[in-house]
Amino acid sequence: MTLLPLHNFFQTKLLEQRAQITQLISDLVRIPSVNDESRVQAYIESFLDQYDLQIDSWEPSIKELCRHPAFVPVDYGYANRKNMVVILKGLGGGPSLTLNGHMDVVPSDPTATWKHADPFSGKIENNRVYGRGSVDMKAGLAIMMIIAKVLRELLIQLKGDLQLQFVVDEENGGNGTLACITRGYRSDATIFLEPTSPNYLVVSSRGAHFFRISVPGVEGGIEYQYLLPNAIEKAALIIKAVQHYALWRASQANSPLYEHDPTKIPAAICKIQAGNWPSTLPAKCILEGSIECLPGEDIDQICDQFTAFIKEVARHDPWMRDHPPQVEWFGLRYEAGLTDPNHPFVQTLLKVITKTLGGAPQVVGGGGSDLRLPVLYAQSASVLFGPSGGAIHSTDEFVDLDSVMEVLQVIGNFILEWCQLADNE
Repeated sequence: MTLLPLHNFFQTKLLEQRAQITQLISDLVRIPSVNDESRVQAYIESFLDQYDLQIDSWEPSIKELCRHPAFVPVDYGYANRKNMVVILKGLGGGPSLTLNGHMDVVPSDPTATWKHADPFSGKIENNRVYGRGSVDMKAGLAIMMIIAKVLRELLIQLKGDLQLQFVVDEENGGNGTLACITRGYRSDATIFLEPTSPNYLVVSSRGAHFFRISVPGVEGGIEYQYLLPNAIEKAALIIKAVQHYALWRASQANSPLYEHDPTKIPAAICKIQAGNWPSTLPAKCILEGSIECLPGEDIDQICDQFTAFIKEVARHDPWMRDHPPQVEWFGLRYEAGLTDPNHPFVQTLLKVITKTLGGAPQVVGGGGSDLRLPVLYAQSASVLFGPSGGAIHSTDEFVDLDSVMEVLQVIGNFILEWCQLADNE
């Protein structure tokens, strides 16, 4: 069989997978994987074992990861939470490619009312699959599984290596992808099958760091409200100041990749804790939030700038001037990442998307993601490209099945274009 007919046959076979990929997504959604990916990983491995693939699975080691500068501190380990990498070895002479998808999902609010009652229903309805993780990103995992299946069934041999990385713990900062890098996995390019929609190709990710601001007050009964400083009221001044800071940061953003994003550079307080009795003024108020940075900015410098800003705000209040709030940085921390939109990998992918779908996607920047890790630590040009859906991290999350098939076709075409078909005659 010549290369062109084989290419066409491959695409035809991919299009025939709609029923199975729909069922795979539904099955994966019905397996909850909030901070425990073991059952999902076992399901995926069982599926892939049918096709005689080289599979490497292991539990990431906190002891090893914590020595890496990109490690995100966590208060748990990875026992029974395995990463899995599928390796389709090429014959040589072609660029290598990694497809990456995370197996974990965020929790579902137990008080929320879902359209189909169960957040993990996996209900198939009106060209959608519903449920937590359906679009973020069980659909991406299913695409990777079908790609591996069809490549093996057709005995397609590539010149460049193809890796499929099924990783743990992306939602908490990316230690699963980092574990792949520290294990030695590298490729010339990486596609994260995150839910961008086929209309967008994401070439960058913002950096971020969690912060905590402890605002002091004086504990006392409510009858002393005009005599004692109320930590909550003082914290309200900080909250308002952070809102103004976020607006100022957004006004300073000067990146064409983020023109589509009204927020541009998020900075917000998202958690507040104070007091232990309804009629007692609190001794302190604790604010927690996150601040982000764009590619080209240093997250540590932005954190120093933010700390100085809070100190300046406190200086204008008589109480806080003498009893300044304490700013500390904790938990999630990562740098921004960027792949040059003119990189040959990006340009080739744009060409394939345009040819496959009949139009070019918009090249944009994105929020925090694992994209930064292969860019900064594995010299791998990286992008996000995946299906569309709705209600990500929210009630009634869903994935659009037409977009799943579009992404499947694009990824299939790109693998043959980038890794290059070997002579299968």
